Amino acid sequence: IFALLFLTVSLAGADFCVDPDNHVETLLHKNAEMFDSIIFGFMIYYISGCQIMPPGKYDIIAVMEQVKVVLYFAHKLTELTENLPIEAIAIACGLGTADARALQALISLLHEGTHVLNRAIVGLRTILACETFNPIYTTFVHDALCAEGVTGITYIFSSALVIAIFSMVMVMLRAALYPIKESNAKPA
Repeated sequence: IFALLFLTVSLAGADFCVDPDNHVETLLHKNAEMFDSIIFGFMIYYISGCQIMPPGKYDIIAVMEQVKVVLYFAHKLTELTENLPIEAIAIACGLGTADARALQALISLLHEGTHVLNRAIVGLRTILACETFNPIYTTFVHDALCAEGVTGITYIFSSALVIAIFSMVMVMLRAALYPIKESNAKPA
């Protein structure tokens, strides 16, 4: 039974691995309602080897460009105002010295915040890049599941089949070793 099970799994895995990307895409399309449309689009994008563009990719790129422009100007503004003397800030804004110091501290914090936000955007772009996710997918599906998995299941099938054959031989030889003795007693 186990040999048959492993043979079936091995054959199914081999059939799957003829074109694994197509099978995974078909499975995803059948279960598309389980995913958000953008997540579904990016999954198809990564599985296709980054050939099929996800819906909304250009919108995301446009938003990222706008955020980059806003960050650039916010950074320039904080750089300009951060280096102003306290008295100049107090006169320009009509504030007292203590309030001008607080404003300069806030501007310094905003300046650092623009750096943090910029690094976060660059990191997000790196994480979502095709070069990040597609190798993970290909390693898991193509290498691990198709190459190593099918080979491993085939070895397990072979081992289970050898065990089954030798077990049957052992049972047959045991019966041949101890012949059946008939009793002379008459049934009542």
